[in-house]
Amino acid sequence: MTRDVIVAPPELTLANAWRVMQRERVRHLPVVRAGALVGMLSDRDVLARGTLAAGGRLHVDAHLLVGEAMTPTPLVTCEASTDVAELARTMTDEKIDAVPVVHGLRLVGLVTSTDLLLLLVEQKSPLPLPFDFRLVDAPSVYA
Repeated sequence: MTRDVIVAPPELTLANAWRVMQRERVRHLPVVRAGALVGMLSDRDVLARGTLAAGGRLHVDAHLLVGEAMTPTPLVTCEASTDVAELARTMTDEKIDAVPVVHGLRLVGLVTSTDLLLLLVEQKSPLPLPFDFRLVDAPSVYA
């Protein structure tokens, strides 16, 4: 879990939020107003509302605000005591890459898919892949 979370106010322009995301190398910005979580802005939200040019420069309407592009609450959230396996299952089921960690309405952290992968990397004993692999060579797959 990331405890020092970079957040954005809903009144921030989308272009400025994108600059923060690029500079800080993050893909998600929890949106906070008066200390309370009010939404989540992802790189997908930003890219869906603009045109990406060379060098990562994004062209968006200069008046478009984070609050207009974010996914508003209610969001999938968790508490610091949430079981990691349960959280990973929720993230997989909901197809989301970041979950705000809250205490009441107050944001206290953020868990990303990268955090979960790093947790696996830190495992002391090797874990074999729990998959039965097979190749599928079916014409319908390529049609």
